[in-house]
Amino acid sequence: MTPEKKILSLEEFLQMDKENEHRLEYFDGEVVYLESPSVEHQRVLLNIAAEFRNYFRGKSCEVFISPLDVWLTNKEKTTKIKVQPDLMVISDKAGLKKNAYYGVPDLIMEIIAPSNESHDRVKKYSTYMEFGINEYWMINPKLKTIEVYIFEEDEYKQAAIYKGDDYAVSQTFNELKIYLEEIFPSNNN
Repeated sequence: MTPEKKILSLEEFLQMDKENEHRLEYFDGEVVYLESPSVEHQRVLLNIAAEFRNYFRGKSCEVFISPLDVWLTNKEKTTKIKVQPDLMVISDKAGLKKNAYYGVPDLIMEIIAPSNESHDRVKKYSTYMEFGINEYWMINPKLKTIEVYIFEEDEYKQAAIYKGDDYAVSQTFNELKIYLEEIFPSNNN
């Protein structure tokens, strides 16, 4: 099932977002209702967030996980975009506010589920590319893969697809290696 969509002005969306208990994303008029994540999704997110937290401990960048509203902004864009990436890394902390981040994260990660695959692969992929997010990781728990895309020459280029006993390597952060066996344990009960 694809996420439900609705068209609203920014003002209408902000009011709806205040009054709504659901997780919502906003793409310059288009509202997308996000489903609750599965147990498998949560396991993978927790595992990868722990690895990222360990790597970034003591460094200037900071890691955040969903749900945290991210209002994508930059000087060239007038569009209004609010997303809730599964995980993001930011170095420019000036955009951190009480309940949201305003700016462009350095790295964004989405965990793909059958119900949201086209949203992550098409809508978010093109949006993140439009805003020049340096690195985009798509994690597929079903296939146990990590796809890494790097922003070069105004578009995403696939750096690699990692699977099996590989480790995923960041193109933005030196020596950031994520072993897939730590992310996708074979014996979840």
